[in-house]
Amino acid sequence: MTARTVRLMPVLACAAALVTTGCVDRRFVIESNVPNAQVYIDNRPIGPAPAHSPFEYYGYYTVKIVQPGYETREERVHVTAPWYAYPPIDFLAEVVWPFRIRDTRRYYFQLYEATQTRTDDILNAADALRLRGLNLPAPERPADPRPPKKPPQAAPLPPPAAQPGLVPSVLP
Repeated sequence: MTARTVRLMPVLACAAALVTTGCVDRRFVIESNVPNAQVYIDNRPIGPAPAHSPFEYYGYYTVKIVQPGYETREERVHVTAPWYAYPPIDFLAEVVWPFRIRDTRRYYFQLYEATQTRTDDILNAADALRLRGLNLPAPERPADPRPPKKPPQAAPLPPPAAQPGLVPSVLP
């Protein structure tokens, strides 16, 4: 080995260490009692339940689960940061630590079947509302509107004085 190669060994070792450093994989796993229910996180479609999605930051997210025949479930969840996500430890965990850290957050949502309203109930409620409207007293006559205020009139301009030598034009 040459002296130059010996001097480059530490540099190559540092470069290899940086290439093989780990990172933090953050993922949501949203599960539901209804398979294939559509999952949205912050109004972004993720896929059918159980849905997997990466997330970038710790904090609040709005999770919505929709399935025909079931009541839509929307809930705000708080993803708390682990101890290694605070500065300056986060730099060490994401850049220097040579292993991969997996942070998987699992949430389970229970969906309930939508209640079907009977047609008779809707018609009865409409009839009751109609009767309430018929029993209301007659409306009072509204007050006459005030006439709008007129802006002050400017004095009319005097007609232009005829200048000698000018012939007035006559329009057809």
